[in-house]
Amino acid sequence: MIGELHTLVNKGDLTEEEVVERLYGKDYTPSYPAYRALKGRLRDLLTTAIMDDNVYSSNYRTYDSALVNGYQQLNLITLLMNRRAWQSVKYLAHLTLRRVQEYEILPINSRLTSILAGLYLGVGFDEKQFLKYQEQSDYYAEAEQVLNKVTSYYREMRRLIYAHKLLPNEIGSKVAEFVAECEPLVVKYPKVSAMQATFYIMKVHGLTLLGNYLEAIQTANRAETVLLGCKGAGYQSLSLMALTRVECSVKLRDFKEGYLQVKRARTMIAENSINDLKLSEYAITLGLQTGHFDYAYEQLAQVDRRALDRMLKQQHVEYWLILEAYINILVLAGKIDPEKMNGKLPDFKLYKFVNNVPSYSKDKQGMNVQILILQVIYFIIQKQYGKIIDRTDALARYGSRYLMNNENLRNNCFFKLLLTAEKCNFHRAATTRKSNKTYQKMTSPQAKLLGRANSTEIVRYETLWEVVLDNLETTSTDGRKLRARAK
Repeated sequence: MIGELHTLVNKGDLTEEEVVERLYGKDYTPSYPAYRALKGRLRDLLTTAIMDDNVYSSNYRTYDSALVNGYQQLNLITLLMNRRAWQSVKYLAHLTLRRVQEYEILPINSRLTSILAGLYLGVGFDEKQFLKYQEQSDYYAEAEQVLNKVTSYYREMRRLIYAHKLLPNEIGSKVAEFVAECEPLVVKYPKVSAMQATFYIMKVHGLTLLGNYLEAIQTANRAETVLLGCKGAGYQSLSLMALTRVECSVKLRDFKEGYLQVKRARTMIAENSINDLKLSEYAITLGLQTGHFDYAYEQLAQVDRRALDRMLKQQHVEYWLILEAYINILVLAGKIDPEKMNGKLPDFKLYKFVNNVPSYSKDKQGMNVQILILQVIYFIIQKQYGKIIDRTDALARYGSRYLMNNENLRNNCFFKLLLTAEKCNFHRAATTRKSNKTYQKMTSPQAKLLGRANSTEIVRYETLWEVVLDNLETTSTDGRKLRARAK
């Protein structure tokens, strides 16, 4: 009867009344219960056939494709359950689970095993099959609870970072507590890539916030091993681990380690992606902070400028302008010879940059510090002392207002060094002599430790101070047309 109904429907030129008449006779209508049951059964079989075809034709070769197609099949299975097409549900649930299970996508696996446990309990009781799928369902349900806990703690870590209410080491201590609580739970589910990725990202972030950069690199290596052991580990998670290793090398100011980590990360990150731009940013910063200025120059020369404008928000584009301004300051100071570089930078109007402060001027304890420093150093190199004198009172107030906490110790000391140069009428010997105490404070172990957590210091202040001293006057200022500081 089902086959005959299918043949009649396929003709396409019969009304439903005519179909019923051919099947049951003239005295029957489409409301006849036997016809309605027959029609429902045909619909379920056709739906099953379509879904069966989708299961086989869909791509399950990657985690992302398994995620998309697994949810699609799960939605169709749910639709069939509402139609009470139990045999079709059982068949497709088995088929879908077989294709997605190894990816350990918890919401999908949990739902499918729960459906199968219910079917073997309520539709054709099979105790062995019921116990099998009930055990799997319980396993995935518990795993989902652990994933929810890890995800919740990860979000709390991000909130603490974005809120800027605690110092980095204080946030790191809280994150260490989250990690300690979650670690024994996460170990039970080594193949769940979403859980492992979230946990390790949180753990590595916590270590970097505490300043334990070597341990963070080792943990990122361990995370990569774990993630590669998961079927179809998320590409994004592996990229983040690669970036973290580079970032920690920058914090350690270890050029050799950082250089190797950058090369390693290049093989793991898609070209011209947002992560590729972040890797270039770290590579440039690595060169600037370790004194390998030629490396920083060449890394910047390789960046696709169109990708910068296309993918980054305006504030991030301006951060790149600050990086470029520092490299051009180093060129102006003779620390980089562009003629010897592989690759060339486009023209950069340094004088225009220092006279047109970007939107970071609102970020009083962040990158605005670097903009002010760039301005003063540029004017010193250009011998435009009057413009510095015009700004010194404002610089002094700025330092006392915004840079007095421990995290800004090196920033504050460098501001004082610049003010000392102005008070000494930009004379090198006098500035060197009178700045010694402040310089020793800036280079003390405590200040250096705090400075590692301060991401605003792009070029080490020791290097910038050398640039300043190299460009101060070596002779008496008698007769020089300098504006004297008001008494």
